[in-house]
Amino acid sequence: MAFGGLYTSMAGLETSSERLDTVSQNLANANTQGYAAQQTAAMALPYQGKAPLSGADVIALAENVNTKAGPLNHTGSPFDIAVKNGWLLVRTQNGGDVLTRNGHLTEDANGVLTTAIGEPVLNTQGNPISLPMLRNITIGRDGLISGVPADQAGSQPRTYGSLFIAATPTGGQLTSLGDSLYGLPAGTKPTPARNASVLQGYLEGSNVNTVKSMVDLIDVSRSYQFETQVMAESAKTETALDQIMMA
Repeated sequence: MAFGGLYTSMAGLETSSERLDTVSQNLANANTQGYAAQQTAAMALPYQGKAPLSGADVIALAENVNTKAGPLNHTGSPFDIAVKNGWLLVRTQNGGDVLTRNGHLTEDANGVLTTAIGEPVLNTQGNPISLPMLRNITIGRDGLISGVPADQAGSQPRTYGSLFIAATPTGGQLTSLGDSLYGLPAGTKPTPARNASVLQGYLEGSNVNTVKSMVDLIDVSRSYQFETQVMAESAKTETALDQIMMA
């Protein structure tokens, strides 16, 4: 004999497990540059079929990304940038274009401007940015990159392209890819951000609210424990009723 309460508790337990993973991931990345907190949601749907069970099934919805900006930290490094009201556009090793707010940049061996883990940063034409050896580098609030070549001391600064500053997609439906990288919704192309600005010498920290996350962790842990108890009691009740029916 099957009981809707047992299945509902099982579905709730699965959802709580996913919430627990998400909250734990957020706490683990509370100090990760450019990390955007993950958010989970669920909805209850009645069972379907010719003889549906009582109760409801709990369906976990796709994780969403909290696109709220994190705190800015001053570093003074010319290769550190923070983007206000937008995202950097970078290219992954598999050729996909994704977003990030981790502005800890560097140059690779070929002079290509990359993120700290090696993804090329793209310009307004959607191409990687190549830089010569520079005596200094300036990244303006509009994302324009300029500098004086190392072998031309005293000459005027030259420009080497402008960063593509992408807007947050409508609805903020980004997909976390790890390493503070976020994928665009399927079929969506990056669009330039309006009213965005770049701050050189700063980095954006994680937007995880550690106090709220700790409260969420306690809440979901208690829910998980309660649902486990409900499942155990439902199983006992089912066994007892089966024995009565067989008597």
